[in-house]
Amino acid sequence: MNIKELIITTLLSALLTLGGSVVIWECWLKPPTLVSFDLKGTTDQFLVQSAKLNLSNEQRDALLGRFNRKLTLVIDRWSAEHHQLVIVRPAAVSGVEDVTPQIRHELALAMKDNR
Repeated sequence: MNIKELIITTLLSALLTLGGSVVIWECWLKPPTLVSFDLKGTTDQFLVQSAKLNLSNEQRDALLGRFNRKLTLVIDRWSAEHHQLVIVRPAAVSGVEDVTPQIRHELALAMKDNR
């Protein structure tokens, strides 16, 4: 192997190693980004809306339980699909994206479609 082949082989090896490292970082090692969600506001909004419904205590309890289950599922799914760690808004100091509208939309669909 002459010097030219050795240099080309070394450069290709370095490029493949660098490329592989970038892929590994992006796919497996990159920590999730933080986003915030207004849990209190969302829950308050649900309680106000559900108070307007003519429901028995049992129906109201069932609806609240369903809301809590769906909210947990939607937040878990959002976190997994977007590789984001969702924290409540008061815990976010600054510079954290607020995904409340997107999660509320997903929650509304889940409650409506009974997903």
